[in-house]
Amino acid sequence: MMLTVHVKPNARQSAITKRLDDDTIVVSLAAPAREGKANEELVAFLAGEYGVAKSRVRIVRGATTRIKHVEIS
Repeated sequence: MMLTVHVKPNARQSAITKRLDDDTIVVSLAAPAREGKANEELVAFLAGEYGVAKSRVRIVRGATTRIKHVEIS
């Protein structure tokens, strides 16, 4: 499954705040956008939400931007 994720770092808590369509979501993350912390938090959060291991969640594109393409296998 491929998702387009709009990330909003530095939130109070990590949560899916909006579903724009079946493959696009907006996620607020508690982690800051520094040193890859937000990316790590995103992978862990999505793994928990979709019930898969963190190793099955991969950021395909957008590692340094707020709009990311994430593959969940």
